[in-house]
Amino acid sequence: MNEAIKDTNEPLTERPLNLPEYFLLLCLDDEKGRLLLDGPTVGLGLAGAALADLARRGRLKVTQTTVQSIDRPEQVFTGDPNPPAWAHTTDLEWPLEQVWDIIRAFTRHRDAEQWINRFSRQSLRDAVAASLVKRGILEEDESIVLWVFHRTRYVEKDHHFEKELKNTLRSVLRGTQPADDVTWPLISLMRSTRLLHRLFPDSDKEHIRAAALTPVGSPGTTNSVSEVLQATENAIAEALTATTGGASALD
Repeated sequence: MNEAIKDTNEPLTERPLNLPEYFLLLCLDDEKGRLLLDGPTVGLGLAGAALADLARRGRLKVTQTTVQSIDRPEQVFTGDPNPPAWAHTTDLEWPLEQVWDIIRAFTRHRDAEQWINRFSRQSLRDAVAASLVKRGILEEDESIVLWVFHRTRYVEKDHHFEKELKNTLRSVLRGTQPADDVTWPLISLMRSTRLLHRLFPDSDKEHIRAAALTPVGSPGTTNSVSEVLQATENAIAEALTATTGGASALD
């Protein structure tokens, strides 16, 4: 089964950025276009962001042992007095649509951590970067190093999205603004990948823990998102243990 995330001719829209797009922006050096973290960690974080976004939008039901695709998201939000806009549509943008299609078509059992490891490959990162390039937020810069090696960097072209996001995240981490269903999973992912202390080194540990571990969102989706975030943390910890022989504490 070919599960690679491929390019698309999806038309540009004015939709909000999704969690993988936000997370990749946070992982990139604003000026140099280089990753602030090692590639495998970014890949695991992006995969977790993709599954978390699908879960918060009612397209995946996630437990400790299963990941189940959902065709009709409105059923997930029946108990929500203020359902989000995506509760009434099955539309998904690329590459989230392809991620969901792959999970839906897979007939054997995989838990969230297995899917996160599966989608942590380069193809998802390339697809998310390509989406941001098409929207004019990133600019692709290709060069050749030592006359042989091709290098691709993604330099930020439109700083508005990341600047606004960082201001919001900073307010949440300071406790002056409540978290929502975007900032909560992003803070959790940044904490798991050790990106948070690089971007917000002065953040209080108690505020970090509260923001990362307190579910926010629709009652029908928060459990699934929590399971994805925990599975992402587990996958990153296991990868760190495999490469260094031991994982350090998050806080």
